[in-house]
Amino acid sequence: MRNIFLILIIFASNLLYAQQSANDFYDLGVSKFKAKEYLAAIDLYSKCIEKSPYYYEAYLDRGRCQLALGKKDLALADYNLALKTKKDYADAMYYRSMFFRDEKKYKDALLDVNNAIKLKPKDEKLYLLRISIYELQKNTAEIINDYNKILEINPDNFQILIARGKFFMANKMDEKAFNDFSAVINKNGTIGEPYYWRGIILENVERFGVALEDYSSAIKNNFSNEDIHKRRFKLYLKNKQYDLAIADLTIIIDKYSPKSDSIWNERGKCYAALNKHELALVDFNKAIMLNKDFEEAYINRANSKVALKKDASALADYNKILYLNPKNGFAYEGRGIYYFNRKNFNAAREDFDKAIKFSPNSAKAYYFRGAMKDENGDGNGACEDLRKAADLGYEDAIAALKRVCGGK
Repeated sequence: MRNIFLILIIFASNLLYAQQSANDFYDLGVSKFKAKEYLAAIDLYSKCIEKSPYYYEAYLDRGRCQLALGKKDLALADYNLALKTKKDYADAMYYRSMFFRDEKKYKDALLDVNNAIKLKPKDEKLYLLRISIYELQKNTAEIINDYNKILEINPDNFQILIARGKFFMANKMDEKAFNDFSAVINKNGTIGEPYYWRGIILENVERFGVALEDYSSAIKNNFSNEDIHKRRFKLYLKNKQYDLAIADLTIIIDKYSPKSDSIWNERGKCYAALNKHELALVDFNKAIMLNKDFEEAYINRANSKVALKKDASALADYNKILYLNPKNGFAYEGRGIYYFNRKNFNAAREDFDKAIKFSPNSAKAYYFRGAMKDENGDGNGACEDLRKAADLGYEDAIAALKRVCGGK
């Protein structure tokens, strides 16, 4: 009885197979292929081919499944069979060209894609494939030619205009790149990416105001990455727009680089510039926690501690910096001011001398050394240092120069 039942099952299965057409198997194979069930798809495509040996689409798709499974030889064999079955099968040429490209067989890859283009001269993806091959060969002229051909087919292909602009940028043809990005913006101002790239070009030629506008337009139009926020916060810093810089730095911390010591330090500097030193200390502490040897963060933290009258703690930071780097002029300057305020003039003088030695443009060190000399009765020495500090743009030195030296 059991044997009869098995025979009936086999008979029913064979009957079902007999009733299914090549198209049925192909359609089922496509469904499995889309679901990334490659082995099942291969089996169905093979059944399709068994039913209809000239079903060229099945050879092609079976080859694509084989490639997805890493079976390169079988994939190439199926691509070849697809083209043997249909010599003018442009899609098979396309996929075989990609195969050859990835195998670094550029001559074969170009032969296939060129033949495909002859069959489908308005198929944009074929030109993009050829561009990818030319890029590997560093054939700049042909890459530009193919971008131009795509734009002849579709002048409003904004993604190609952007891609060509980026290619121009990468090859130091910034004026052409600028024109491509501007063309996209003029035709459709709601695409964010071209504003970003155009902003970089403008920033590179120091047109900071319009670069800032472009970065903001890019972000407004939903183009955002870490670099654009970094670029924009730096331009805000140039304008002393610290609140806006903080907003960008916060986005970078929250979304992109929560463990970037330099970004925490930058935000701390912005808080310090707004006299929000308690908030600044939080950020400097975080920067130092991430990088125990971060000299600049120690300097900035010490300066905020001084502003909060936490002088002893600031001194510890200056000493830590000088332990890390005995040639850090800013640390000598800060520690010298600490000693100056406590009238420890010998220690202050030694630190100011070192600050000037290691940071010759340290206006503050010249100013305080001049003030110290004045207090010790060295008028000529005081005037010399105050004049140097004034020349370096230190405003307090200008007033002191008039008072101590009569403006001379």
